[in-house]
Amino acid sequence: MTFVFWVWRPGISVLLLLCVCDGAEGVIRHHCDCYEEDMYAQKDIGGLIQCSLKPGLGPYAECTRMTDLRSGLEEVFPDVRSLCILHSASSLPADSFSHIPLLEHLYLDGSHLAKVTSGAFAGLPKLRFLYILVSSSWGGVNVTLEPGVFQGLSSLEELTLAGMSLALAPPALLDPLVRVRSLRVDQAGVRDLGELFCLLSPGMEKLETLELPGSMVSSIQNRGCSGSNPWPTVLLSRIRILDLSGNPVRRVEPNSLSVFQNLSSLSLSMVDVWVGQLWGSGMGRVNRLYLSSYTLRQFTPSLSDLCTLVVKHGVESLDLHQALITAFTAEVMKRCGPGLRQLSVTSEDLSGMDLGFWTGTGQIQGLIMVLTKLTNASFCSAGGGRVWNLTSLILHGNHLTEITTDQFSCMPLLERLDLSGNHISSLAHRALQGMPLLRVLDLTHNKISLLGKDDFEGLPALEVLLLEGNKISGGIAHGVFRRQHRLQDLSLGEIDIIYQLYLNMLFLGFPTKLQHLLIDTGPGTYLTVGHVPAPEFPMVLELRGKMIQSSDCDNNMFPMVRELKVGKGTTFDCKNLFLAPYFLNLESFEFSANPEKFATPYTTINQLRKLKRLKLTNLNFSNHTDPSVTFRNLTELRSLVLINCRLNFLTRSMFTDLVSLRVLRLYSESPLILLEGVFIPLLSLSSLVFDQVDFRCDCSNGWLLDWADNSRKTQVVLLQQQQCIWHYQRLNFLSTMERLCQTEDDFLSYVSTTATVCTLLCLALGYRFLRWPCVVLFFRLRGWVERRVGKRWWRRKRRMGGEGEEGEEKEEEVRYDAFVSFSSRDEAWVLGEMAPMLEEEGEPRLRLCLHHRDFEVGKGIVDNIAENIYCSRRTVCVLTRRYLRSDWCGLEMRVATHRLLSEHSHRLILIFLEHISPFELSAFHR
Repeated sequence: MTFVFWVWRPGISVLLLLCVCDGAEGVIRHHCDCYEEDMYAQKDIGGLIQCSLKPGLGPYAECTRMTDLRSGLEEVFPDVRSLCILHSASSLPADSFSHIPLLEHLYLDGSHLAKVTSGAFAGLPKLRFLYILVSSSWGGVNVTLEPGVFQGLSSLEELTLAGMSLALAPPALLDPLVRVRSLRVDQAGVRDLGELFCLLSPGMEKLETLELPGSMVSSIQNRGCSGSNPWPTVLLSRIRILDLSGNPVRRVEPNSLSVFQNLSSLSLSMVDVWVGQLWGSGMGRVNRLYLSSYTLRQFTPSLSDLCTLVVKHGVESLDLHQALITAFTAEVMKRCGPGLRQLSVTSEDLSGMDLGFWTGTGQIQGLIMVLTKLTNASFCSAGGGRVWNLTSLILHGNHLTEITTDQFSCMPLLERLDLSGNHISSLAHRALQGMPLLRVLDLTHNKISLLGKDDFEGLPALEVLLLEGNKISGGIAHGVFRRQHRLQDLSLGEIDIIYQLYLNMLFLGFPTKLQHLLIDTGPGTYLTVGHVPAPEFPMVLELRGKMIQSSDCDNNMFPMVRELKVGKGTTFDCKNLFLAPYFLNLESFEFSANPEKFATPYTTINQLRKLKRLKLTNLNFSNHTDPSVTFRNLTELRSLVLINCRLNFLTRSMFTDLVSLRVLRLYSESPLILLEGVFIPLLSLSSLVFDQVDFRCDCSNGWLLDWADNSRKTQVVLLQQQQCIWHYQRLNFLSTMERLCQTEDDFLSYVSTTATVCTLLCLALGYRFLRWPCVVLFFRLRGWVERRVGKRWWRRKRRMGGEGEEGEEKEEEVRYDAFVSFSSRDEAWVLGEMAPMLEEEGEPRLRLCLHHRDFEVGKGIVDNIAENIYCSRRTVCVLTRRYLRSDWCGLEMRVATHRLLSEHSHRLILIFLEHISPFELSAFHR
């Protein structure tokens, strides 16, 4: 906090700064949280704002509940490179972010924004990504964008404006953005596409991606810009990606897209538009074409017209979303020619589709049919024995119920097969034969209950096998994965009613390249690894189920596990010991107990000396004899997450050995007591996250605020959002503690600081405006006291000495006939002309009081002025403009004026050596 006073001195203005407190890193923040970029911090801190932070652009900051951006952003560190803001401010003032010069990623989300001031983003020379979201309402809101809003953003590469109408945007709005590669204007609220195109600046030579979704454009036409100016054709011809999806396009006029001759991607939403209008639009080659229905069942193109479009524009990838396609047959597909490589279809009704349609153009390498209600995938039998050079087949979310024998045998080049989200209950004999190059097989969320010995026989190149979401209750045959020697990722479904699971028997030779293994078992399953070779790479092991026990923990696989995740409600028991000594190389461990039955923490965690990340959920520490034992010896632990763990209190002894801990995250549904000094042993702590903690509204927690305010190394995250319990109410923790726990010392400090600041302020203002009146008043009172008290003393002295009183008193009081007040610049005239004429030539000769001659040496100049004026019958002021600029001359004139007003006998004589305006004299005298 900084107080500023302007102090006036003769001829200069001095700025006095009183710094009451400085901006310490550990100061409590009410809106913003800042944290460093770290793999453990990113995983365990997360973010409250849906902001896609880019890796490598840390430190990061998140700000919420902001109404005043300028004051709220003072909490952000100046070295932050990525900033996400959720605000309710009505305007973005100028220089709002100038104190964060290293910022490269900025995300603004506020529904009340009405104005963006010129220079709002000034001082951000390194900003590369800017996202401004105003409102989610359809059509956009009116936001005033002043000219020069984007001035200075010479490094900006990606700009997104969402929810604001650009109908009244200034014409040169985007001129400073010379390096922008991607521009997205969402829900701009314009009906003419040209209005958006005409906002582009000719200097945006690097623009390649232009996205204009949801802007209510109903027709595409080229009528140019306002003032009969044409579209910026040179700029638009460089566009590679054009996205017009989400617009209710009803008409595409001829040659309206002729400027786009080399698009790599075009996205359009249609409403009862004949596809023929597109090939008449004049656009050139399009590598990827995305056509969708604006709303359900509003786009019904014929496959014949689509194929004509593909041929005319050289389309290699065709994506049809919510389109009702008719005549989906091989005969019609021949018209698409050999150029079509990728076909994606999302439709509610493909009842008229011929499964052998692909034979019409055998060059399709990727087929996506999602949510098409497909009940049969017999593409090969419908193809009549022809070979299909397909490499990727995605049939997610359909109604497939079975995979028949040799169903995909005509696809020898297939590398990815996605059958997730169907109703497949079984795999027929040799169902997956004929795919020797298949690397990814996704069967998640089906109804497969049995894994036979030959189900995956013909998949020697398989690397990823996903069976999660299947309830395997019929058993798993031994050697079911014996051919999968290249397997890297395996997720087994819910293995039910299998009490003995032998991993070595499933593989008959464990795959040495395995890096991720997920096992979901039923209650009371015994897991046996067996004699298997050690994996070549570190592994991630996920265990889910009610009870998993292992009796051969001394195997070659467990030492290679670097990350272990034990799912919700799962208990893993390894020879009555939890982890040690079989997972000594473990670096990350996550354990989640059943929330209805809290688990007891395992004491063997403290033997995992290499552990760097630990996440514990639903553990009961309250009945533990010594909770500190759990975290003992974990000297390399960097991240600790305690979620909904029952803790009576947190003590310093629990964290004594956590000298390397950088991130501590706490989540508790019950009131949590933190004993004073609990975080002192955490020497390396950089982020303390209170995810959701209900404190007690008790001043015993006041030490936490002092520690958070004074800590220089630790950033306390989300403290401003926590609550405390007070008389059966949930109140904000920070505001309640500040109100309840203000100590006497705090109050005295506040009073003394306020008194000091007010005193300095009064002194500064008094010195500026009341200095000379106070000086005159002081000497006037002093003279009055001397005259009254001194006169009586002088009379008494004369009476005792027998001398006459009246003449001598008068002689003592009046020593000069006139006191001459003049500027040193006019001294030549006074001494050369005025003084000789009055003192030597005049009759009678007068006694004048002159500065250089009659002032008493050694006495203060103010005392000399006041005493000699009161010892003179008259005061003569020699006025010039130099006189009016002199402070001492001004004092002499003020003292003489006050004497004139008080005694009514003194005379003030003004001699004007040059013409002086009455206004100048009045201002000076006042």
